[in-house]
Amino acid sequence: MSIPIAIAPFIYLGVHYSNPGNSGAPTEPGAVSLYVPPKAAPFTAADQRAVKPVLKEFIRTAVAREDVRRSWDLSAASLRQGVTRKQWNRGDIPVVPYPAANKGLGTWSFVEYSYTDTVALEVFLFPKPNSGYSALTADVELVKAKDGRWQVDYWMPKKFHGPPALAAQKTKNAHKGKPAGAKPKGRARTPQPFVPERGRARGLWWAVPLGLLSLIVVVPVLIALFYWYQNRRAYRAYIRSMSER
Repeated sequence: MSIPIAIAPFIYLGVHYSNPGNSGAPTEPGAVSLYVPPKAAPFTAADQRAVKPVLKEFIRTAVAREDVRRSWDLSAASLRQGVTRKQWNRGDIPVVPYPAANKGLGTWSFVEYSYTDTVALEVFLFPKPNSGYSALTADVELVKAKDGRWQVDYWMPKKFHGPPALAAQKTKNAHKGKPAGAKPKGRARTPQPFVPERGRARGLWWAVPLGLLSLIVVVPVLIALFYWYQNRRAYRAYIRSMSER
């Protein structure tokens, strides 16, 4: 069977352009390259020892704002992007401040993910006394530069925990002006134990359990009466049929 000459070009074009080519390395114009995620790598003991002092110093200098100038070298280029050294030195940095106490700095709660040159950690920070802040959980990502130094690439507070560390001075001010050992004027009241008020039941909340209890009792009685009535009716019908014979 011969192929008509008129459709031969279309067959050639279909076969030629149906070849998918190399999907792993597209070379055609407009080809979309798929993102290949980095491979996970263990967070080795050596990397942990290198990360700990960097994380501690970054929290102290950048987060707690104790020495912002020092935090420039601890930050990755991506974190410093769009900020000049002058702006950074005066505190205009893309890091949310927090009055972190020098307690457990440089440690982390757990490792969120770890690659060859990247690690993401969750850290738990305690506030400084009298700061008015609560304990904080934050996410931090560190990357390894070409020279092998670890730098902070990302920092973001995630959640506050517990009551704030209120200033003790407020308590002192409440008793200011009162001599030591002074007793309050008036009759002293003896502390009474807390007894919940027995208020009157409002609404029909009690109707639900009462209705369920009624169903448990009433339904079996109704079923028994129904079968008793059916049996009695059948018995009467049987007696009537016997008397008619």
